[in-house]
Amino acid sequence: MWAFKECEPKLLLFKNVTNANEIRERIMKASFPCAAINPRYVLDTFQVLVATQLAVMSHQSHTLKTHSVFSEIVYNMSPTKKITDSLKIFGMNDKDTCFLCVVLNEEDMELVCSKVKGELAEPTQENFETCDENELRKIYKIKEEETKIVSLLDAIINRISTKEIAT
Repeated sequence: MWAFKECEPKLLLFKNVTNANEIRERIMKASFPCAAINPRYVLDTFQVLVATQLAVMSHQSHTLKTHSVFSEIVYNMSPTKKITDSLKIFGMNDKDTCFLCVVLNEEDMELVCSKVKGELAEPTQENFETCDENELRKIYKIKEEETKIVSLLDAIINRISTKEIAT
C-alpha cells in the first residue's frame, strides 16, 4: 500500500533514447518529474518499487536525505549511504540509450513520455536481460552462500530496506 493516495508510481522503460543528456540535465535542475535509473542494476521491478516506497515515506515525513523524492528513489536503490556514489551508480548518465523512469502520477507520466526521444518498452523481466547479476552481487556485497538460502532479489531487497538501520 502506498503512503499517500495521490501517489500512483508508474515504471517507464525507455530504449534507444537519443536525448539522454537533455533529460539528465532537466533532472539535475529538478525540472523533470521522474527518477531515472540505470536498468543494468535492476534485477526486478520490485526492487524499484521498494526504493520508491521508502522515498515517498521519507518525503512525507520530511526526512529526505537528498534534494527531492526522485533523487531519493535512486539513492534508495543503493546499499550505501553515500549519496553521490548511489546517484552515480544507479542513476542515468548522458550517454545512456536505455533507462527506467519512475513517475508518481499520471500527469507526470504524460510529460515524461512527451519529452523522452526513444521507444517506450514494457518494464518486464525480459526487458531487464542487460542486468548484470555479478555486478549486483559486488555492489550489494552478496556472497554465494547467502543466495543458497534466499534469492538474489530477496538479498537485494533486504539491503535496500535495511540500509538506514544498518551500521
